[in-house]
Amino acid sequence: MFKPLFFLLIFITSLEAVKYIAANEVGLRPGIAGNVQASINNQRGNTDKDEYDASARISYDNNRTYVTWLEFSYAYGQASGIENENKAFLHYRFLHTLFATDWNWEAYVQNEGDDFRQIQRRLLGGGGVRWRFYHSDAFGRIYVGLGAYYEYLNYTDPEIDPKEYNSRLNTYLMYTKKFGKDARISLASYYQPKLNDWNDHYIYNAASLLVYVYGSIYLKMSISYAYDTQPAIGVEKQDMQQLSSIGWKFGAKSNR
Repeated sequence: MFKPLFFLLIFITSLEAVKYIAANEVGLRPGIAGNVQASINNQRGNTDKDEYDASARISYDNNRTYVTWLEFSYAYGQASGIENENKAFLHYRFLHTLFATDWNWEAYVQNEGDDFRQIQRRLLGGGGVRWRFYHSDAFGRIYVGLGAYYEYLNYTDPEIDPKEYNSRLNTYLMYTKKFGKDARISLASYYQPKLNDWNDHYIYNAASLLVYVYGSIYLKMSISYAYDTQPAIGVEKQDMQQLSSIGWKFGAKSNR
């Protein structure tokens, strides 16, 4: 099993692919379930650096018509005593079946802040429709989403960057594939243009490989890429991150 996983990891780390909302569906993990994961990097000597990343997720799946979940993450870093990362993210989502199990409607709210993108607060709420248009044990699952959301942006320096109130289209494509009981690969791509100005858009890509190492304990390797055509003044348009974390899942086991 580890030989194909090695080649998958090479494939993932070659992608220009930040955090994204992992694919979920009704009946995947019935009942209450969740996970916590963390990454810590401390260096002293020629390099003086501290990096901390932590995240948690809890979900409830009634195994018939809906699944709902809450995700939280926080990241902090400093180099030579100078802070270089400080961001937090909170997301709640509700997913409900439509006329067939492959079709779902979803609603969500989100709150986030990122000091180094000069975002004091970004609030959004929206919804849409998701279609699982392909699934097989051999190839995996592919999802397509289409919807919209309303966004409020409050920057750290409102005199330079005034508050924004935007309506955006939300489109995404997701792929996930399970390898036996021990590993899963996930890929996702988002495109989110402003409805009244498509030149103002977000592009957001992510890839991850999760491997169980002992019981419910897993290692997760991920890479992400985000592009904002109109960020705050003085902020780079693109962000890329590679992260390796250890985590623990609890609750119901996956049915698929």
